[in-house]
Amino acid sequence: MARMRFVVAFLACVAVGEAVGAAPPRKPLPEGNAGIAAKYPGDRGIEKDPAVVFAETFDVAAVDDLKKRWDTVKNANIMSLSDDVPAGSSGRRSLLMTHVGGKGEGANLYRRLLPGYEKLHVRFYVKFDADCGPIHHFFHVGGYNPPTRFPQGGAGVRPRGNERFTTGVEPFGNAWRWDFYSYWMEMRGSPPRGQTWGNSFVHDPAFKAERGKWVCAELMMKLNDVGDSNGEQALWIDGKLVGHLGKGFPKGKWTFDKFLKDQGGEAIRWNDAKGDRERFRVAEGGEPFEGFRWRNAEALKINFVWPLFYITKSPQGHVSKVWFDQVVAAKDYIGPIAPATAGKGAR
Repeated sequence: MARMRFVVAFLACVAVGEAVGAAPPRKPLPEGNAGIAAKYPGDRGIEKDPAVVFAETFDVAAVDDLKKRWDTVKNANIMSLSDDVPAGSSGRRSLLMTHVGGKGEGANLYRRLLPGYEKLHVRFYVKFDADCGPIHHFFHVGGYNPPTRFPQGGAGVRPRGNERFTTGVEPFGNAWRWDFYSYWMEMRGSPPRGQTWGNSFVHDPAFKAERGKWVCAELMMKLNDVGDSNGEQALWIDGKLVGHLGKGFPKGKWTFDKFLKDQGGEAIRWNDAKGDRERFRVAEGGEPFEGFRWRNAEALKINFVWPLFYITKSPQGHVSKVWFDQVVAAKDYIGPIAPATAGKGAR
């Protein structure tokens, strides 16, 4: 009888376990004030945490001082220091980029994060002016092999897997919603020629990129093992997890270069072998996401951070402003600023 009970219990476990293809449970990612920042009110001293690999407060005397900390400071003439900082910050200044329509395409900072990392979180604070025009591209993180002192090109070109990958945290165009903008060796193409522009994954109008207020954004990238597609990425806005993708999760379907979470039924993709579009069906509710094969070479690591204010369609003379502050790169979840107990501006 005892043996029979054991067999029944075993079969019950099999029915809901790995034998029927159920994915092993995933540990939930942290949210809110459950990260590194919680230990450093106002972010004071966060740069000394052993998990932190880079921190930028913009508390410098002049914009030119940033050239000592960043490999590239492009179009510094439209950058200035501002005393507008996020609530709770112990910092005194932020970096303001001001674009005037018809006068260039914005500005950017770029820094290598050496020796490179298998997994990295990058948190930053941003404030868009209430009248800021649509932004073409924004804050990017990724890897180059070999690492370079400046950002590389590659728009519309699928990476080969041994030389680069990137993900942007983007306030998408006129929609002003947060999403990823990702380039990797298995990214999806789009008509009319199968060209590969950054792939996107969130598509939720609830996650608005609000203008006129400070917002905390955090990106996590985890590299794949070479030969596998077990890479991941995640995005938090103000400490709330708004997107997490990896091998086997979430479910959804592809429509060319857009992954649509929880959607199934009729779908369409670009078939590189045919050189044309291809229609197909997926299960209702979608099929598991295949994961990210960010690389096919061990030498390719996460090794740069690239805050950019790239704006191309602003009307002549229109003024658009973006503030950046409290940029932190770390090996673990960072989270929003914990309010400084000594008050703003204290050090």
